[in-house]
Amino acid sequence: MNCEGIWKVEIYSPYGWERIATAFMKNGEYLAASANHYSVGTYTQDGDEVQISTEVTQHGDLRTVFGMKTADKMHVVSQCTLKENELLGKSVAKGKEGHDIQLRLTRLDTFE
Repeated sequence: MNCEGIWKVEIYSPYGWERIATAFMKNGEYLAASANHYSVGTYTQDGDEVQISTEVTQHGDLRTVFGMKTADKMHVVSQCTLKENELLGKSVAKGKEGHDIQLRLTRLDTFE
């Protein structure tokens, strides 16, 4: 199954799954945004394994992510497994490997 499409992006927080963005994945390009951040990057797929590599820019009210509150820019790599219309995995910020975050993407639509 191809991972191209429009995805709801969530991270696991102390309050459960929290929606953080809407992502567009097409032709190896990854674009995502919310009211307080945007992410630009790439993805690769090998069977059911998907790796997403992004540059994340926070703006407005910065939130604590990966153990950092003051980082307005960070490089994040996510390793995920595709099962039907869901990607499950974890994300790690460069230089903050001890602060990985559980990640879930749910497909909202395709480009067909």
